[in-house]
Amino acid sequence: MGKRAELGAAVLLSLPLLSLGCDGCEKEKPYTPFGVTTSVPASEASVPAPSASAKVEPGRFSPAVVAPAGSRKLRMGELTLEAPARYVFDRALLLGEGEKQQVVAWVKAERDARDVPPGLLMAYSVGGKPRQVMAQPSFVPIAPGCVHTTRLVQTSQSNVLVDTTATCPAGLVARVPVQAVSVVAPSSERPEVLTLRIAAPAPGEALSVDEDSADRDGDGREDVKLVFTLTSPDGAKASATLAFLDRAAGVSRDASEPRTSLALGAKAILGKAGPNASAEVDAVRRLLSSLCAEGATPRVFDAEGSPVRCEDLGGVVDTLARADVLSRLAAKDALGAVSVLSRSDWYFKKLSADAEKSITKELTKRLLAVTPSARVLAAKPKLAKGPHWSPLWFEQDGALLIVTDAGVVRASRDAETETLLEGEGAASPWPLDVTDQGGKRLSGSLCACDSSEVQLGFTDSAGAPQNGVPTRVLAPRPGGCKGRFTCPDPVPVGSSPEGLSVLLAGSLSEPRKAGKALPSPGSARSPDGAWLVATTPLGLVVTGPAQELWKLPEAPVDARRAQDCVVAADRAAVACVSDGRVVLLKRP
Repeated sequence: MGKRAELGAAVLLSLPLLSLGCDGCEKEKPYTPFGVTTSVPASEASVPAPSASAKVEPGRFSPAVVAPAGSRKLRMGELTLEAPARYVFDRALLLGEGEKQQVVAWVKAERDARDVPPGLLMAYSVGGKPRQVMAQPSFVPIAPGCVHTTRLVQTSQSNVLVDTTATCPAGLVARVPVQAVSVVAPSSERPEVLTLRIAAPAPGEALSVDEDSADRDGDGREDVKLVFTLTSPDGAKASATLAFLDRAAGVSRDASEPRTSLALGAKAILGKAGPNASAEVDAVRRLLSSLCAEGATPRVFDAEGSPVRCEDLGGVVDTLARADVLSRLAAKDALGAVSVLSRSDWYFKKLSADAEKSITKELTKRLLAVTPSARVLAAKPKLAKGPHWSPLWFEQDGALLIVTDAGVVRASRDAETETLLEGEGAASPWPLDVTDQGGKRLSGSLCACDSSEVQLGFTDSAGAPQNGVPTRVLAPRPGGCKGRFTCPDPVPVGSSPEGLSVLLAGSLSEPRKAGKALPSPGSARSPDGAWLVATTPLGLVVTGPAQELWKLPEAPVDARRAQDCVVAADRAAVACVSDGRVVLLKRP
Protein backbone atom coordinates (compact mmCIF):
# COMPACT_ATOMS: atom_id res chain seq x y z
CA MET A 1 0.00 0.00 0.00
CA GLY A 2 1.43 3.40 -1.02
CA LYS A 3 1.77 6.41 1.22
CA ARG A 4 -1.29 8.05 -0.33
CA ALA A 5 -3.41 4.95 0.24
CA GLU A 6 -2.18 4.69 3.83
CA LEU A 7 -3.11 8.32 4.42
CA GLY A 8 -6.60 7.79 2.96
CA ALA A 9 -7.11 4.76 5.21
CA ALA A 10 -6.08 6.77 8.25
CA VAL A 11 -8.59 9.47 7.37
CA LEU A 12 -11.42 6.96 6.90
CA LEU A 13 -10.65 5.19 10.17
CA SER A 14 -10.70 8.48 12.03
CA LEU A 15 -14.02 9.78 10.66
CA PRO A 16 -16.27 7.76 13.03
CA LEU A 17 -14.52 9.40 15.98
CA LEU A 18 -15.36 12.80 14.57
CA SER A 19 -19.00 12.01 13.88
CA LEU A 20 -19.59 10.56 17.36
CA GLY A 21 -17.86 13.39 19.23
CA CYS A 22 -14.80 12.91 21.38
CA ASP A 23 -15.08 14.81 24.65
CA GLY A 24 -12.69 12.48 26.41
CA CYS A 25 -10.40 11.47 23.57
CA GLU A 26 -7.50 13.56 24.81
CA LYS A 27 -7.38 11.54 28.01
CA GLU A 28 -7.00 8.27 26.03
CA LYS A 29 -5.55 8.77 22.54
CA PRO A 30 -5.35 12.23 20.91
CA TYR A 31 -7.50 12.54 17.81
CA THR A 32 -6.13 13.32 14.37
CA PRO A 33 -7.57 12.61 10.94
CA PHE A 34 -4.07 12.03 9.52
CA GLY A 35 -2.77 9.15 11.62
CA VAL A 36 -1.46 8.90 15.16
CA THR A 37 -0.59 12.01 17.13
CA THR A 38 1.97 11.47 19.84
CA SER A 39 2.00 13.83 22.79
CA VAL A 40 5.06 14.19 24.98
CA PRO A 41 4.18 15.89 28.30
CA ALA A 42 5.47 19.42 28.70
CA SER A 43 7.05 20.83 31.81
CA GLU A 44 4.83 22.08 34.61
CA ALA A 45 5.62 25.65 33.58
CA SER A 46 4.05 25.18 30.16
CA VAL A 47 0.91 27.13 29.34
CA PRO A 48 -2.14 24.81 29.49
CA ALA A 49 -3.75 24.51 26.07
CA PRO A 50 -7.49 24.29 25.56
CA SER A 51 -9.12 20.89 25.16
CA ALA A 52 -8.27 19.51 21.73
CA SER A 53 -10.64 16.56 21.53
CA ALA A 54 -11.88 16.22 17.94
CA LYS A 55 -11.73 19.99 17.59
CA VAL A 56 -11.61 20.99 13.92
CA GLU A 57 -11.90 24.22 11.99
CA PRO A 58 -14.25 24.47 8.99
CA GLY A 59 -13.04 25.06 5.44
CA ARG A 60 -13.03 23.55 1.94
CA PHE A 61 -9.67 21.89 2.68
CA SER A 62 -8.92 19.50 5.51
CA PRO A 63 -9.16 21.33 8.83
CA ALA A 64 -6.32 22.03 11.19
CA VAL A 65 -5.72 19.50 13.93
CA VAL A 66 -5.62 21.04 17.39
CA ALA A 67 -2.78 19.50 19.36
CA PRO A 68 -3.37 18.03 22.82
CA ALA A 69 -2.28 20.25 25.67
CA GLY A 70 1.47 20.61 26.09
CA SER A 71 2.44 18.61 22.99
CA ARG A 72 6.15 18.74 22.20
CA LYS A 73 5.99 16.04 19.52
CA LEU A 74 3.36 15.20 16.91
CA ARG A 75 3.13 12.52 14.26
CA MET A 76 1.11 13.54 11.20
CA GLY A 77 1.00 11.32 8.13
CA GLU A 78 4.57 10.14 7.55
CA LEU A 79 6.12 13.00 9.46
CA THR A 80 7.20 13.14 13.08
CA LEU A 81 7.35 16.70 14.33
CA GLU A 82 9.27 18.18 17.21
CA ALA A 83 8.56 21.66 18.54
CA PRO A 84 11.41 24.16 18.86
CA ALA A 85 12.95 24.54 22.29
CA ARG A 86 10.69 26.41 24.73
CA TYR A 87 7.63 25.93 22.47
CA VAL A 88 4.68 23.53 22.38
CA PHE A 89 2.36 22.67 19.50
CA ASP A 90 -0.95 24.51 19.20
CA ARG A 91 -2.31 23.19 15.88
CA ALA A 92 -1.09 21.85 12.55
CA LEU A 93 -2.05 21.28 8.90
CA LEU A 94 -0.88 18.56 6.50
CA LEU A 95 -0.23 19.95 3.00
CA GLY A 96 0.59 18.18 -0.26
CA GLU A 97 1.30 14.54 -1.02
CA GLY A 98 4.25 12.18 -1.42
CA GLU A 99 7.66 13.82 -1.53
CA LYS A 100 6.05 17.27 -1.51
CA GLN A 101 4.12 16.52 1.64
CA GLN A 102 4.75 18.98 4.45
CA VAL A 103 3.21 20.03 7.72
CA VAL A 104 2.80 23.62 8.84
CA ALA A 105 2.28 24.05 12.55
CA TRP A 106 1.63 26.93 14.89
CA VAL A 107 3.64 26.66 18.09
CA LYS A 108 3.27 28.71 21.27
CA ALA A 109 5.97 29.79 23.67
CA GLU A 110 5.91 28.18 27.10
CA ARG A 111 4.74 30.35 29.95
CA ASP A 112 8.24 30.75 31.41
CA ALA A 113 9.89 31.41 28.04
CA ARG A 114 11.42 34.88 27.88
CA ASP A 115 12.73 36.99 25.02
CA VAL A 116 11.19 34.79 22.34
CA PRO A 117 8.21 35.47 20.04
CA PRO A 118 4.91 34.32 21.59
CA GLY A 119 4.15 32.21 18.52
CA LEU A 120 5.87 30.76 15.45
CA LEU A 121 4.69 29.20 12.19
CA MET A 122 6.92 26.19 11.51
CA ALA A 123 7.22 24.05 8.36
CA TYR A 124 8.22 20.35 8.40
CA SER A 125 8.96 18.49 5.16
CA VAL A 126 9.95 14.93 4.28
CA GLY A 127 13.68 14.56 4.76
CA GLY A 128 14.16 18.23 5.53
CA LYS A 129 14.94 20.20 8.64
CA PRO A 130 12.21 22.12 10.45
CA ARG A 131 12.25 25.76 9.46
CA GLN A 132 10.62 28.86 10.85
CA VAL A 133 8.24 30.42 8.32
CA MET A 134 7.12 33.44 10.32
CA ALA A 135 6.86 34.76 13.86
CA GLN A 136 3.82 36.27 15.52
CA PRO A 137 3.78 39.94 14.42
CA SER A 138 5.16 42.26 17.06
CA PHE A 139 2.16 44.61 16.95
CA VAL A 140 -0.12 41.98 18.53
CA PRO A 141 -0.42 43.06 22.20
CA ILE A 142 1.52 40.99 24.74
CA ALA A 143 0.68 42.98 27.88
CA PRO A 144 0.15 41.07 31.14
CA GLY A 145 -3.18 39.29 31.07
CA CYS A 146 -3.44 39.13 27.28
CA VAL A 147 -4.49 35.73 25.91
CA HIS A 148 -3.66 34.75 22.32
CA THR A 149 -5.70 32.45 20.08
CA THR A 150 -4.70 31.44 16.56
CA ARG A 151 -6.61 30.08 13.58
CA LEU A 152 -4.67 28.07 11.00
CA VAL A 153 -6.61 27.45 7.78
CA GLN A 154 -5.55 26.04 4.42
CA THR A 155 -6.94 28.35 1.73
CA SER A 156 -5.39 26.88 -1.44
CA GLN A 157 -3.00 24.15 -2.55
CA SER A 158 -0.06 26.21 -1.31
CA ASN A 159 -1.39 28.99 0.95
CA VAL A 160 -2.51 29.07 4.57
CA LEU A 161 -4.22 31.75 6.64
CA VAL A 162 -2.72 32.52 10.06
CA ASP A 163 -5.11 34.56 12.20
CA THR A 164 -3.90 35.49 15.70
CA THR A 165 -6.02 37.55 18.10
CA ALA A 166 -5.08 38.97 21.49
CA THR A 167 -7.83 39.27 24.10
CA CYS A 168 -6.65 41.68 26.77
CA PRO A 169 -8.07 43.22 29.93
CA ALA A 170 -9.77 46.59 29.57
CA GLY A 171 -7.48 49.56 29.12
CA LEU A 172 -6.20 49.29 25.53
CA VAL A 173 -6.39 52.38 23.35
CA ALA A 174 -9.51 52.37 21.18
CA ARG A 175 -9.05 50.88 17.71
CA VAL A 176 -5.50 49.70 18.40
CA PRO A 177 -4.78 46.52 16.39
CA VAL A 178 -5.18 43.33 18.42
CA GLN A 179 -5.34 40.85 15.53
CA ALA A 180 -2.85 39.81 12.85
CA VAL A 181 -4.22 38.17 9.70
CA SER A 182 -1.45 36.77 7.49
CA VAL A 183 -1.60 34.88 4.22
CA VAL A 184 1.43 32.60 4.00
CA ALA A 185 2.89 30.42 1.24
CA PRO A 186 5.15 28.10 3.30
CA SER A 187 7.08 26.72 0.29
CA SER A 188 7.77 30.11 -1.27
CA GLU A 189 11.06 31.97 -1.08
CA ARG A 190 9.05 34.88 0.37
CA PRO A 191 6.47 32.96 2.39
CA GLU A 192 4.63 35.91 3.97
CA VAL A 193 2.33 37.02 1.14
CA LEU A 194 0.65 39.77 3.13
CA THR A 195 -0.34 40.74 6.66
CA LEU A 196 -3.14 42.98 7.89
CA ARG A 197 -3.56 44.56 11.30
CA ILE A 198 -7.10 44.50 12.69
CA ALA A 199 -8.51 46.24 15.74
CA ALA A 200 -11.25 44.80 17.93
CA PRO A 201 -14.76 45.38 16.53
CA ALA A 202 -17.01 48.10 17.87
CA PRO A 203 -19.02 47.17 20.98
CA GLY A 204 -21.78 44.70 20.15
CA GLU A 205 -20.36 43.85 16.72
CA ALA A 206 -18.35 40.92 15.38
CA LEU A 207 -15.85 41.14 12.52
CA SER A 208 -14.52 37.97 10.87
CA VAL A 209 -12.03 37.43 8.05
CA ASP A 210 -11.87 34.53 5.60
CA GLU A 211 -9.46 34.03 2.72
CA ASP A 212 -9.63 32.38 -0.67
CA SER A 213 -6.51 32.03 -2.82
CA ALA A 214 -7.14 31.69 -6.54
CA ASP A 215 -5.61 33.04 -9.75
CA ARG A 216 -7.70 36.19 -10.39
CA ASP A 217 -5.69 37.62 -13.29
CA GLY A 218 -4.65 34.48 -15.19
CA ASP A 219 -0.90 34.81 -14.67
CA GLY A 220 -0.53 31.39 -13.03
CA ARG A 221 0.06 32.83 -9.56
CA GLU A 222 -2.33 32.37 -6.66
CA ASP A 223 -3.86 35.71 -5.72
CA VAL A 224 -5.55 36.60 -2.45
CA LYS A 225 -9.16 37.46 -1.68
CA LEU A 226 -9.99 38.41 1.90
CA VAL A 227 -13.68 38.51 2.79
CA PHE A 228 -14.63 40.65 5.78
CA THR A 229 -18.00 39.88 7.38
CA LEU A 230 -19.53 42.13 10.01
CA THR A 231 -22.35 40.93 12.25
CA SER A 232 -24.36 43.71 13.87
CA PRO A 233 -25.84 43.52 17.38
CA ASP A 234 -29.21 42.43 15.96
CA GLY A 235 -27.63 39.65 13.87
CA ALA A 236 -27.69 41.30 10.43
CA LYS A 237 -24.60 40.57 8.32
CA ALA A 238 -22.67 42.45 5.66
CA SER A 239 -19.59 41.39 3.70
CA ALA A 240 -16.96 43.07 1.54
CA THR A 241 -13.82 41.89 -0.22
CA LEU A 242 -10.23 43.07 -0.33
CA ALA A 243 -8.29 41.51 -3.22
CA PHE A 244 -4.54 41.36 -3.81
CA LEU A 245 -2.68 40.25 -6.95
CA ASP A 246 0.54 38.27 -6.53
CA ARG A 247 3.00 39.59 -9.11
CA ALA A 248 6.67 38.85 -9.67
CA ALA A 249 7.57 42.18 -8.07
CA GLY A 250 5.35 41.53 -5.07
CA VAL A 251 1.75 41.79 -3.98
CA SER A 252 -0.38 44.67 -5.25
CA ARG A 253 -3.91 45.53 -4.24
CA ASP A 254 -6.79 45.17 -6.71
CA ALA A 255 -8.15 48.74 -6.89
CA SER A 256 -11.66 47.56 -7.81
CA GLU A 257 -12.23 46.21 -4.30
CA PRO A 258 -13.95 46.65 -1.91
CA ARG A 259 -16.02 49.02 -4.07
CA THR A 260 -17.26 46.26 -6.41
CA SER A 261 -18.35 43.84 -3.67
CA LEU A 262 -19.93 46.66 -1.65
CA ALA A 263 -21.89 47.85 -4.69
CA LEU A 264 -23.15 44.33 -5.40
CA GLY A 265 -24.19 43.91 -1.77
CA ALA A 266 -26.02 47.24 -1.72
CA LYS A 267 -27.88 46.42 -4.94
CA ALA A 268 -28.91 43.05 -3.52
CA ILE A 269 -30.42 44.78 -0.47
CA LEU A 270 -32.21 47.30 -2.70
CA GLY A 271 -33.59 44.46 -4.81
CA LYS A 272 -35.43 42.90 -1.87
CA ALA A 273 -35.99 46.07 0.26
CA GLY A 274 -38.52 44.38 2.56
CA PRO A 275 -39.41 45.48 6.08
CA ASN A 276 -36.21 43.98 7.50
CA ALA A 277 -33.78 45.30 4.88
CA SER A 278 -32.99 48.44 6.89
CA ALA A 279 -31.11 46.23 9.37
CA GLU A 280 -28.91 45.02 6.51
CA VAL A 281 -28.36 48.62 5.41
CA ASP A 282 -27.15 49.44 8.92
CA ALA A 283 -24.84 46.41 8.85
CA VAL A 284 -23.21 47.63 5.62
CA ARG A 285 -22.73 51.10 7.12
CA ARG A 286 -21.15 49.54 10.19
CA LEU A 287 -18.83 47.52 7.95
CA LEU A 288 -17.84 50.64 5.99
CA SER A 289 -16.97 52.37 9.26
CA SER A 290 -14.64 49.53 10.27
CA LEU A 291 -13.13 48.84 6.86
CA CYS A 292 -12.68 52.21 5.15
CA ALA A 293 -10.27 55.01 6.02
CA GLU A 294 -12.81 57.54 4.71
CA GLY A 295 -14.99 56.98 7.79
CA ALA A 296 -12.16 58.13 10.12
CA THR A 297 -12.79 55.12 12.42
CA PRO A 298 -10.97 52.30 10.59
CA ARG A 299 -10.25 48.98 12.27
CA VAL A 300 -8.41 47.37 9.34
CA PHE A 301 -4.84 48.39 8.48
CA ASP A 302 -2.05 47.17 6.23
CA ALA A 303 1.19 45.68 7.54
CA GLU A 304 2.67 49.14 8.15
CA GLY A 305 -0.40 50.35 10.03
CA SER A 306 -1.96 52.50 7.28
CA PRO A 307 -5.77 52.33 6.97
CA VAL A 308 -7.43 50.94 3.86
CA ARG A 309 -8.96 53.46 1.47
CA CYS A 310 -12.19 52.35 -0.23
CA GLU A 311 -12.16 55.29 -2.70
CA ASP A 312 -15.40 56.50 -4.33
CA LEU A 313 -18.37 55.23 -2.33
CA GLY A 314 -20.98 57.60 -3.78
CA GLY A 315 -22.91 54.92 -5.64
CA VAL A 316 -22.94 52.64 -2.60
CA VAL A 317 -24.11 55.47 -0.32
CA ASP A 318 -26.98 56.38 -2.68
CA THR A 319 -28.10 52.76 -3.13
CA LEU A 320 -28.12 52.13 0.61
CA ALA A 321 -30.20 55.27 1.21
CA ARG A 322 -32.79 54.21 -1.37
CA ALA A 323 -32.96 50.72 0.12
CA ASP A 324 -33.31 52.20 3.61
CA VAL A 325 -36.25 54.37 2.55
CA LEU A 326 -38.10 51.55 0.79
CA SER A 327 -37.53 49.17 3.69
CA ARG A 328 -38.88 51.62 6.26
CA LEU A 329 -41.89 52.42 4.09
CA ALA A 330 -42.57 48.68 3.79
CA ALA A 331 -42.46 48.51 7.59
CA LYS A 332 -44.92 51.46 7.76
CA ASP A 333 -42.22 53.55 9.42
CA ALA A 334 -42.78 56.83 7.59
CA LEU A 335 -40.81 58.79 10.15
CA GLY A 336 -37.79 56.54 9.74
CA ALA A 337 -38.06 56.78 5.95
CA VAL A 338 -38.10 60.59 5.96
CA SER A 339 -35.24 60.67 8.48
CA VAL A 340 -32.98 59.31 5.72
CA LEU A 341 -33.14 62.82 4.24
CA SER A 342 -32.48 64.37 7.66
CA ARG A 343 -29.22 62.39 7.70
CA SER A 344 -28.41 62.84 4.01
CA ASP A 345 -24.81 63.87 4.75
CA TRP A 346 -24.14 61.55 7.69
CA TYR A 347 -22.59 58.49 6.08
CA PHE A 348 -19.32 58.97 4.14
CA LYS A 349 -20.61 61.56 1.69
CA LYS A 350 -23.73 63.57 0.98
CA LEU A 351 -26.43 61.92 -1.10
CA SER A 352 -26.29 62.88 -4.75
CA ALA A 353 -28.87 65.31 -6.12
CA ASP A 354 -30.44 62.47 -8.14
CA ALA A 355 -30.76 60.26 -5.07
CA GLU A 356 -32.33 63.04 -3.00
CA LYS A 357 -34.74 63.83 -5.82
CA SER A 358 -35.87 60.22 -6.27
CA ILE A 359 -36.21 59.67 -2.51
CA THR A 360 -38.24 62.87 -2.09
CA LYS A 361 -40.50 61.83 -4.96
CA GLU A 362 -41.08 58.41 -3.41
CA LEU A 363 -41.85 59.85 0.02
CA THR A 364 -44.28 62.50 -1.21
CA LYS A 365 -46.04 59.81 -3.26
CA ARG A 366 -46.41 57.46 -0.29
CA LEU A 367 -47.40 59.94 2.46
CA LEU A 368 -50.81 61.58 2.71
CA ALA A 369 -50.33 65.30 2.07
CA VAL A 370 -51.99 67.74 4.48
CA THR A 371 -51.95 71.52 3.99
CA PRO A 372 -52.90 73.05 7.36
CA SER A 373 -53.90 76.58 8.21
CA ALA A 374 -51.58 78.49 10.54
CA ARG A 375 -52.29 80.92 13.36
CA VAL A 376 -49.85 82.66 15.68
CA LEU A 377 -50.89 82.84 19.33
CA ALA A 378 -50.25 85.76 21.66
CA ALA A 379 -48.77 83.78 24.55
CA LYS A 380 -44.97 83.70 24.56
CA PRO A 381 -43.66 80.21 25.40
CA LYS A 382 -40.89 79.70 27.92
CA LEU A 383 -37.65 79.09 26.10
CA ALA A 384 -35.12 76.42 27.06
CA LYS A 385 -31.71 75.37 25.77
CA GLY A 386 -30.48 71.86 25.20
CA PRO A 387 -32.74 68.79 25.28
CA HIS A 388 -36.09 69.65 26.90
CA TRP A 389 -39.75 68.83 26.95
CA SER A 390 -41.85 71.15 24.80
CA PRO A 391 -43.54 74.07 26.63
CA LEU A 392 -46.68 73.07 24.67
CA TRP A 393 -49.18 70.30 25.38
CA PHE A 394 -52.66 69.47 24.12
CA GLU A 395 -55.38 68.50 26.55
CA GLN A 396 -57.74 65.68 25.67
CA ASP A 397 -60.43 68.14 24.50
CA GLY A 398 -58.02 69.79 22.05
CA ALA A 399 -57.21 72.90 24.11
CA LEU A 400 -53.54 73.86 24.11
CA LEU A 401 -51.53 74.48 27.28
CA ILE A 402 -48.53 76.82 27.02
CA VAL A 403 -45.85 77.17 29.69
CA THR A 404 -44.84 80.83 29.89
CA ASP A 405 -42.65 82.80 32.29
CA ALA A 406 -45.85 83.96 34.02
CA GLY A 407 -47.40 80.50 34.33
CA VAL A 408 -49.59 78.23 32.22
CA VAL A 409 -51.80 79.74 29.51
CA ARG A 410 -54.72 77.79 28.08
CA ALA A 411 -55.65 78.44 24.45
CA SER A 412 -59.08 77.20 23.43
CA ARG A 413 -59.43 74.57 20.72
CA ASP A 414 -60.49 77.21 18.21
CA ALA A 415 -57.67 79.52 19.41
CA GLU A 416 -60.14 82.36 19.98
CA THR A 417 -59.29 82.74 23.68
CA GLU A 418 -56.06 82.53 25.69
CA THR A 419 -56.35 82.43 29.48
CA LEU A 420 -53.66 82.51 32.16
CA LEU A 421 -54.58 79.76 34.61
CA GLU A 422 -54.46 81.09 38.16
CA GLY A 423 -55.79 80.24 41.58
CA GLU A 424 -56.27 77.03 43.47
CA GLY A 425 -56.46 73.97 41.24
CA ALA A 426 -54.87 75.71 38.27
CA ALA A 427 -52.48 73.66 36.16
CA SER A 428 -48.87 73.93 37.26
CA PRO A 429 -46.03 74.35 34.77
CA TRP A 430 -44.39 71.02 34.03
CA PRO A 431 -40.57 70.82 34.23
CA LEU A 432 -38.85 71.22 30.88
CA ASP A 433 -35.67 69.41 31.96
CA VAL A 434 -35.59 65.76 30.88
CA THR A 435 -34.59 63.16 33.47
CA ASP A 436 -34.61 59.39 33.36
CA GLN A 437 -36.16 57.12 35.96
CA GLY A 438 -32.92 57.22 37.97
CA GLY A 439 -32.84 61.01 38.16
CA LYS A 440 -30.06 61.58 35.62
CA ARG A 441 -30.56 64.61 33.39
CA LEU A 442 -30.46 64.32 29.60
CA SER A 443 -27.75 66.74 28.48
CA GLY A 444 -27.41 66.06 24.76
CA SER A 445 -26.25 63.48 22.28
CA LEU A 446 -22.77 62.13 21.55
CA CYS A 447 -21.83 61.21 17.99
CA ALA A 448 -19.31 58.65 19.19
CA CYS A 449 -16.23 57.48 17.29
CA ASP A 450 -15.30 54.43 19.39
CA SER A 451 -18.79 52.91 19.17
CA SER A 452 -21.10 52.73 16.17
CA GLU A 453 -24.22 54.29 17.67
CA VAL A 454 -25.11 57.84 18.68
CA GLN A 455 -25.23 57.96 22.47
CA LEU A 456 -27.43 59.94 24.82
CA GLY A 457 -25.44 62.11 27.19
CA PHE A 458 -26.44 62.40 30.86
CA THR A 459 -25.32 64.31 33.94
CA ASP A 460 -26.00 63.56 37.59
CA SER A 461 -27.66 65.95 40.04
CA ALA A 462 -24.33 67.75 40.54
CA GLY A 463 -23.81 68.20 36.79
CA ALA A 464 -21.07 65.58 36.48
CA PRO A 465 -21.08 63.72 33.13
CA GLN A 466 -22.27 60.11 33.23
CA ASN A 467 -21.71 57.20 30.86
CA GLY A 468 -23.44 57.59 27.53
CA VAL A 469 -26.38 55.36 26.62
CA PRO A 470 -26.38 53.96 23.05
CA THR A 471 -29.38 54.71 20.86
CA ARG A 472 -30.54 52.79 17.79
CA VAL A 473 -29.27 55.50 15.42
CA LEU A 474 -25.89 54.97 13.76
CA ALA A 475 -23.34 57.71 14.37
CA PRO A 476 -22.23 59.80 11.38
CA ARG A 477 -19.02 58.88 9.59
CA PRO A 478 -16.68 60.65 9.45
CA GLY A 479 -18.73 63.30 11.28
CA GLY A 480 -16.85 64.75 14.22
CA CYS A 481 -14.24 61.97 14.06
CA LYS A 482 -12.46 63.94 11.34
CA GLY A 483 -13.68 67.54 11.46
CA ARG A 484 -16.31 69.78 12.98
CA PHE A 485 -19.75 68.26 13.35
CA THR A 486 -22.65 69.23 15.59
CA CYS A 487 -24.46 66.24 16.99
CA PRO A 488 -28.19 67.10 17.07
CA ASP A 489 -30.03 67.41 20.36
CA PRO A 490 -32.46 64.58 21.11
CA VAL A 491 -36.16 65.42 21.31
CA PRO A 492 -37.80 63.56 24.22
CA VAL A 493 -40.81 61.38 23.49
CA GLY A 494 -41.24 59.30 26.64
CA SER A 495 -39.59 57.88 29.74
CA SER A 496 -39.89 54.36 31.12
CA PRO A 497 -37.91 52.16 33.52
CA GLU A 498 -36.10 50.77 30.47
CA GLY A 499 -34.86 54.22 29.39
CA LEU A 500 -35.77 57.27 27.33
CA SER A 501 -37.48 57.31 23.96
CA VAL A 502 -36.23 60.18 21.79
CA LEU A 503 -36.33 61.60 18.30
CA LEU A 504 -32.80 61.92 16.96
CA ALA A 505 -32.20 63.57 13.59
CA GLY A 506 -35.83 62.81 12.81
CA SER A 507 -35.55 59.11 13.67
CA LEU A 508 -37.33 57.49 16.62
CA SER A 509 -35.01 55.64 18.99
CA GLU A 510 -36.59 53.64 21.80
CA PRO A 511 -35.24 51.12 24.33
CA ARG A 512 -35.51 47.61 22.89
CA LYS A 513 -37.97 46.58 25.60
CA ALA A 514 -39.75 49.86 26.25
CA GLY A 515 -43.02 49.38 28.11
CA LYS A 516 -46.29 51.00 27.09
CA ALA A 517 -47.01 54.23 28.95
CA LEU A 518 -48.89 57.45 28.25
CA PRO A 519 -46.54 60.30 27.33
CA SER A 520 -45.52 63.09 29.69
CA PRO A 521 -46.63 66.72 29.12
CA GLY A 522 -44.44 68.31 26.48
CA SER A 523 -43.92 65.04 24.58
CA ALA A 524 -43.92 64.87 20.79
CA ARG A 525 -46.40 62.02 21.19
CA SER A 526 -50.12 62.78 21.52
CA PRO A 527 -51.82 62.54 24.96
CA ASP A 528 -53.44 59.21 24.01
CA GLY A 529 -50.14 57.82 22.72
CA ALA A 530 -51.54 57.19 19.24
CA TRP A 531 -49.75 59.87 17.21
CA LEU A 532 -46.23 61.21 16.91
CA VAL A 533 -45.04 64.41 15.24
CA ALA A 534 -41.53 65.29 14.07
CA THR A 535 -39.93 68.06 12.04
CA THR A 536 -38.21 66.91 8.84
CA PRO A 537 -36.71 68.55 5.73
CA LEU A 538 -40.01 67.89 3.92
CA GLY A 539 -42.30 69.31 6.61
CA LEU A 540 -44.01 67.83 9.64
CA VAL A 541 -44.48 64.07 9.64
CA VAL A 542 -47.48 62.94 11.69
CA THR A 543 -47.39 59.20 12.08
CA GLY A 544 -49.62 56.65 13.78
CA PRO A 545 -52.56 54.73 12.32
CA ALA A 546 -51.97 56.87 9.20
CA GLN A 547 -48.80 58.37 7.72
CA GLU A 548 -49.11 62.08 6.91
CA LEU A 549 -46.87 64.86 5.65
CA TRP A 550 -47.96 68.34 6.75
CA LYS A 551 -46.66 71.09 4.48
CA LEU A 552 -45.59 74.10 6.52
CA PRO A 553 -46.76 77.55 5.36
CA GLU A 554 -44.36 80.48 5.24
CA ALA A 555 -46.80 83.00 6.72
CA PRO A 556 -47.53 84.45 9.23
CA VAL A 557 -44.14 83.16 10.48
CA ASP A 558 -41.61 80.81 8.92
CA ALA A 559 -42.88 77.55 10.38
CA ARG A 560 -40.16 75.67 8.50
CA ARG A 561 -37.96 76.43 11.50
CA ALA A 562 -40.52 74.82 13.78
CA GLN A 563 -39.42 73.03 16.94
CA ASP A 564 -41.00 71.78 20.18
CA CYS A 565 -43.91 70.39 18.15
CA VAL A 566 -46.81 68.53 19.80
CA VAL A 567 -49.86 66.86 18.26
CA ALA A 568 -53.47 66.67 19.48
CA ALA A 569 -55.05 63.33 20.35
CA ASP A 570 -57.27 63.40 17.25
CA ARG A 571 -54.47 64.90 15.11
CA ALA A 572 -56.81 67.77 14.28
CA ALA A 573 -54.03 70.17 15.21
CA VAL A 574 -50.29 70.47 15.71
CA ALA A 575 -48.61 73.23 17.69
CA CYS A 576 -44.96 74.27 17.38
CA VAL A 577 -42.61 77.00 18.51
CA SER A 578 -41.09 79.04 15.67
CA ASP A 579 -38.99 82.15 16.15
CA GLY A 580 -40.09 82.31 19.78
CA ARG A 581 -43.82 82.29 18.90
CA VAL A 582 -46.47 79.59 19.20
CA VAL A 583 -47.86 78.51 15.84
CA LEU A 584 -51.09 76.52 15.81
CA LEU A 585 -51.51 74.39 12.69
CA LYS A 586 -55.00 73.07 12.05
CA ARG A 587 -56.11 70.35 9.69
CA PRO A 588 -58.39 71.75 6.94
